[in-house]
Amino acid sequence: MNQITFEIENKKDVNLLISIAEKLGIKKYVVSKSITKEKDSKDLFKIIDAGVDISNFGDPSQWQRETRKDRNLNLRIR
Repeated sequence: MNQITFEIENKKDVNLLISIAEKLGIKKYVVSKSITKEKDSKDLFKIIDAGVDISNFGDPSQWQRETRKDRNLNLRIR
C-alpha cells in the first residue's frame, strides 16, 4: 500500500480531488484539517511550553510500592 498526502487550501479543490480519486477506483481516503495559520500554531506551542502541574499525581515511589506489594523483588532466581 502507498500513501500520498496533499495539502489543499481550497475546499473546492478537495472535492475535485476526491471525485478524481473515486473515478480512479481509490475507495479509501482521509480528509483532515491541518494547522496552517501561524497564529494557531503559536497558540498551541504556548500551551505545550506551559506544561502541566504534576503535583496531582502524588508520590511515584508510593505508587510503585502499592502496585508491586504482592511481589518480592529481593529474591534471586537461579
